[in-house]
Amino acid sequence: MRLIFILFLSMFFPLAAHAESGVVESISGGPYQVTTNDFGDSKHTVFTIKLIGTTLKSDVSFIKVGSTFIAECNGSSTSDSKGSKAEGTCLVTDGEGDKYKLKFSRAQSGTGGVQTWEGMTGKYVGAKGDCTYEHRPQAHNGTVYGINPAKCMVTK
Repeated sequence: MRLIFILFLSMFFPLAAHAESGVVESISGGPYQVTTNDFGDSKHTVFTIKLIGTTLKSDVSFIKVGSTFIAECNGSSTSDSKGSKAEGTCLVTDGEGDKYKLKFSRAQSGTGGVQTWEGMTGKYVGAKGDCTYEHRPQAHNGTVYGINPAKCMVTK
């Protein structure tokens, strides 16, 4: 009788929720629009970035290898005798129109940093990510471009 009661209850109440997690690796790149104010011993910069990227590796079912995304970012950086730091926020839209918000920060220009992201729409609702990334800037004909490989632990 007890077994029948447990089977009856399990039809109406899931026994456990299963969270999916895994590593996602991507690479993105694009031009930066930069405005810098020089105050003698310190510089303050604001920038906008529009990056295109692709997923290189994914251990989670909702992000496919080869999927593409556009990241539209705004950020700021400061540089003085103590060093430099940058931080900002991106709205990332994948090829299917689903979105997540990404926040980034890094110390010392040209080095790696950290990202956190939070799902906003579609397949990303309920997803969170913690990432490390490299910032590889290159200037050409007066425009700064950035290449940004990233590795994230994603959970949903």
